[in-house]
Amino acid sequence: MKYYLSFCLLFCLTYCAQAQKLHVEYEYIPSAMATFREQVYYIDAMKTAVRDSIPVAPTAGDADNASDEISADFSMMLNTGTNYRRIVIQKSGERDLGETRSLQGKNYLVMDKFPVIEWNTNYTETDTLGKYICHKATADYRGTKLIAYYTNEIPVPAGPYKFGGLPGLIVMLYNEGANPHYWLLKKVSYPYNGDIPVDEKYIYSLPKLLLEDYVKKDEVLIEEQMRIMESKMPVMEGVTVERNKVRGTVEQVYEWESGKRK
Repeated sequence: MKYYLSFCLLFCLTYCAQAQKLHVEYEYIPSAMATFREQVYYIDAMKTAVRDSIPVAPTAGDADNASDEISADFSMMLNTGTNYRRIVIQKSGERDLGETRSLQGKNYLVMDKFPVIEWNTNYTETDTLGKYICHKATADYRGTKLIAYYTNEIPVPAGPYKFGGLPGLIVMLYNEGANPHYWLLKKVSYPYNGDIPVDEKYIYSLPKLLLEDYVKKDEVLIEEQMRIMESKMPVMEGVTVERNKVRGTVEQVYEWESGKRK
């Protein structure tokens, strides 16, 4: 009897540990013109998000699976070429986050002191997205408002890109604003028995940059490119062109700009 109880306890612990292993695929939609594939792995409270750089085209199989999972219906292929990947690695509950980015053709590991996201989950209504019953949550995040729908049917605090920390898996997430970005759940493998197909040794060997330094360097390059483009445009007398600073990402205002650095 004692042996039997020990076996049952070991089985339950093994199952619980395995059940926290998750692999999901999202469609990341920064505009109506393109959709990107983003893989998210959650193993041992470590989340790794891997986003392809080349847009994906819809397939006939996607239409057949639309009733099972959440998928976008306006994906299209814009071009072909080398498929680079943006990788985010974050330990659950920790603020330090690493993200691979490139600058002038060189790869870096950009270190982000990620702000604590204070989710508001005080919503009573539920929505059914695909086959999941979802609850709403909202949060203010770097100059924008996030709207997330998560499911308690998969009790893993994971989500796309840098986001998570809810009682269940995020099924859909987007930000409000003039240029909303969408993440839509497409495939789920839970529990997941595989590994994370990422070379962490290579990632951590990359030269490191703080996020603030990276953003400033990157925007100096973008500003220079804009000046070159404007210099080649015909001058119209009496017309002044003013540019508002609107970033093409879900992150619009950083801590060092808003005075909320901690």
